[in-house]
Amino acid sequence: MNNKFDELTKSLAQSVTRRAALKKFGVGLAGATMACFLTISRSPAGADDGPSANAAAIRVTTGNTFALVPTSDPNIFGHPVDGVAQVSLMGNCHFHGEATIYLPTSAGQPIRILSSSPWTLTSSDGANSLKFDTEGTATFDPANSLFANLTYKVTFVGGTGKFARARGTGTMEVTAEFTSPLDGLANWTMKGVVINPPSDN
Repeated sequence: MNNKFDELTKSLAQSVTRRAALKKFGVGLAGATMACFLTISRSPAGADDGPSANAAAIRVTTGNTFALVPTSDPNIFGHPVDGVAQVSLMGNCHFHGEATIYLPTSAGQPIRILSSSPWTLTSSDGANSLKFDTEGTATFDPANSLFANLTYKVTFVGGTGKFARARGTGTMEVTAEFTSPLDGLANWTMKGVVINPPSDN
């Protein structure tokens, strides 16, 4: 009887030991598998582990005049904009933009502003320019309808000089004031990232 009990105890102990070993093996295998997965899934050396070396943050502040130019459609206006800017990547610049304004045709729609050609920042010496497309919306200040706030999405689409092949995106925030029914003053700020691909030459 004692022999059978000893054999049962020994068998049970071995079973527990085997389960513990299997459990440890399973945990170790899982750990090894995860480590292997992480090693495989990491980018190879020199790959894009962060922002491109050709990417640079851009910050812009401007002051400008604007106009609304009536068209044959009373809900659509041309929108030329001209001013001066301080650009983090370019210094002092001139700014010019051409857009189309679409007024709401039904309740709940925003005022939409779309660039009709790329807007351009040109350095004071004329050596470089940066072009970008814009898509924005406007809302009037409820406290004073002569003021409006505009928000734009920006897409960089090249330029001249060192920005000839520039790409990237950004946002613009604008405060505008009408000084007459079809003219006014504004200032805006931009922040974004400009990517200059290496030259093919």
